[in-house]
Amino acid sequence: MKFENVALLLPNRTVGFGSLETEGPCISKIDLISHPSFLIPHPSSLISHPPFLLILPGLVNCHGHTAMTLVRGVGGGLPLQRWLEEAIFPVEAKMTADDIRAGVRWGALEMLAGGTTQVIDMYDFPDAGEAAFDEIGLKASVSRVGLSFVPGRLADCIAFTRAHPRAHVCIHSEYLTDEPFCRALAEANNHELKRPVHVHVSETEKEHRDCLARHGKTPVAYLAATGLFDCGGFAAHGVWCTDDDFRILKEKNVVLVHNPSSNMKLGSGFARVPRALELGVKVALGTDGCASNDNLDLFEEMHLASLIHKGLAKDPTVLSPWDVIEMATCGNRLAVGAPADFCVVDLSRLHLRPTLDIPNLVVHSMHASDVVRTVVDGRLLYDRGTFPSVDADRMRRDLDARVRRLFS
Repeated sequence: MKFENVALLLPNRTVGFGSLETEGPCISKIDLISHPSFLIPHPSSLISHPPFLLILPGLVNCHGHTAMTLVRGVGGGLPLQRWLEEAIFPVEAKMTADDIRAGVRWGALEMLAGGTTQVIDMYDFPDAGEAAFDEIGLKASVSRVGLSFVPGRLADCIAFTRAHPRAHVCIHSEYLTDEPFCRALAEANNHELKRPVHVHVSETEKEHRDCLARHGKTPVAYLAATGLFDCGGFAAHGVWCTDDDFRILKEKNVVLVHNPSSNMKLGSGFARVPRALELGVKVALGTDGCASNDNLDLFEEMHLASLIHKGLAKDPTVLSPWDVIEMATCGNRLAVGAPADFCVVDLSRLHLRPTLDIPNLVVHSMHASDVVRTVVDGRLLYDRGTFPSVDADRMRRDLDARVRRLFS
């Protein structure tokens, strides 16, 4: 596969212009005609010969509950605990593996259409979820969610993770597990499984304060003490994290996953992302689930992350466009030998002209709907409104039927 006369976002924070080729699952060749330094604010070559396509590394959704496409928009306006208990848990109790499969398929299509090539996902029926991701072609790390009140769940978590090489170890949160559960899972992970952990931490002030009352520690400090962070991982939300929490996350190589849309919709607050970065924490972006967002658009998360923290700090220099792009791509890069995971954006759209500052356009002007192609492992999985590898119409009908059953 070859793309010619395109702009490219390159790993050294520069915008290049030229061509990109893939062979098998990897990028095999990049030829640059123009390679302007990011220090030049308005490269003359990009003004004189504006590109009509931009290739950027595939976006990575580092915290998702993809099957929640089944409950998109449900419970809007409720605070987190009421939202869970009144709107979400009753419907989730009726879900089957087939429901999860339908919801994940639809969410995976939505993410592919918006340039996302990988997701870190946590939800029930993970076997069905993983199979659905594989069917669509989206890269996914799924988890069996740790919940200490479910009989046999500890053994299930260990067995699922052992049997699925891409799976992460997972607990839902401090407040839905107990200390013996966390320590036993950490013991199995640190001595055998050796996988990253995926967990919600300090999403709300109540959660944070209740953990302090129960354990005398913040959720981050408590989970670190149980050993669950010893293999690194992903801590979602972190809205109420302290500086000491950030120091622990850095020490344990745990990524803070910022979910600005979800945190605002549920009224939880804002993670202190600039401070986390200042203290050396790696930060990524997530959408959370469709019922608390209500879409899977990582371009929107980039835009919000940039604006929120500039506004809170009263400082427009906080979080440069490149900072935000690196949060959204989470290690994906356009380089020879790298996995061919990328998306292609149409720069001829009305809101993307002129192309004077492409990184700024990515963060502050682009939408998921501007993506015209998405490539994962060298396979073209989304192409101008179509999905060449799957029957999207059949999947839509299946989703609609599942939703009717759940809400009848």
